[in-house]
Amino acid sequence: MTHELRFLERLRQRITSLLHLPLSVVGLYAERTTPRDQYALTLREPYPLVEARLHRLGFVRNLVSSLKIRGSTPPETTVASWVRYPEGALASDDQLHLALFVGPNDETTDVYAHWEPSWIRHPIRHYRATAVDAAAGVERTRDLFERAGIEYAVVPERERLAVDVDGPEK
Repeated sequence: MTHELRFLERLRQRITSLLHLPLSVVGLYAERTTPRDQYALTLREPYPLVEARLHRLGFVRNLVSSLKIRGSTPPETTVASWVRYPEGALASDDQLHLALFVGPNDETTDVYAHWEPSWIRHPIRHYRATAVDAAAGVERTRDLFERAGIEYAVVPERERLAVDVDGPEK
């Protein structure tokens, strides 16, 4: 099922990129930089395999998410956005949001995570992004993967990104 939605992910990326500039004129956004503190883990497998794992763990593809960009050189865009609602989509006040980035050799997947208000139950709080908790998202993601027996690595930033890690980025 996840592979059948990849074309929608690519469509979302194109539309979001087109909408960002006009939205930014009125103080809104369709793209966001992913802060470094949201890095959760690296899986030593390509993202299509990671997506299948996420689906089995109860995540769903998040097609309404803003486009996430990480500050490598050149900047990279997520290949997919996934979300998990602990009590189900309609009952959860919060959600675990994952952004997937392709690793430097295309054989790994970097997972960034944050815990935030559910966009379904609290759309305004969600969009304002004032209650985003990176530490809780990272902790929940690692715990979930460990309980599922999924091996992961925490890779130093210098090995994941081609970027000056002492620079001004968040």
